[in-house]
Amino acid sequence: MLTRSRRALVAVVVGLLAVVLAGCGTGFNAQTSAIYQAGVGTNDRSGDVDILNALFVMNDDDTATLSAGMVNQALQTDQLTSVEVVTRAGTPVEVTFDGPVALPIRRLYTLGQKPSVVITGDDLFAGQFVTATFTFANAGQVQLPMPVVTRTPMYADVATPPGSTANPAGEEAEEGVAVDDNAESADH
Repeated sequence: MLTRSRRALVAVVVGLLAVVLAGCGTGFNAQTSAIYQAGVGTNDRSGDVDILNALFVMNDDDTATLSAGMVNQALQTDQLTSVEVVTRAGTPVEVTFDGPVALPIRRLYTLGQKPSVVITGDDLFAGQFVTATFTFANAGQVQLPMPVVTRTPMYADVATPPGSTANPAGEEAEEGVAVDDNAESADH
């Protein structure tokens, strides 16, 4: 027969084992311990400028427009000064860059509302990945693979270059709406 103190000890041990085994049952690769990327584009948070959901949207004239969010995490303003793109095979892709682009401190800047960065090439097609190198005045260079996607209704707000029939009104939206928790929008 178990004594009262032994019963208490057994109850404590069983309780601890249940907590320990239940907590470790999913291991160190549990879904709750990883960052989930819901978007199709590529994210990079390795430097002073976060590049979020970066992708190219195909236009009907063998061009593709860059759509990306950029957040300058540094405590000083920065500028996107150049963009270079190559295919996975290393072949350079022609880039039209309407820059430099000013990046305010700790605010989201959205590229793609006007055709600021457009790539051109006969070999471009939806479904492929290209490697883009973004050069910033202060943050240096960031290189990342990015998908090229088909223009679907989801990407209707991504601008097309002048002369493309995918932009029927020929209108261009104002680029780079900066988002701040304390303000609805900010100038750049």
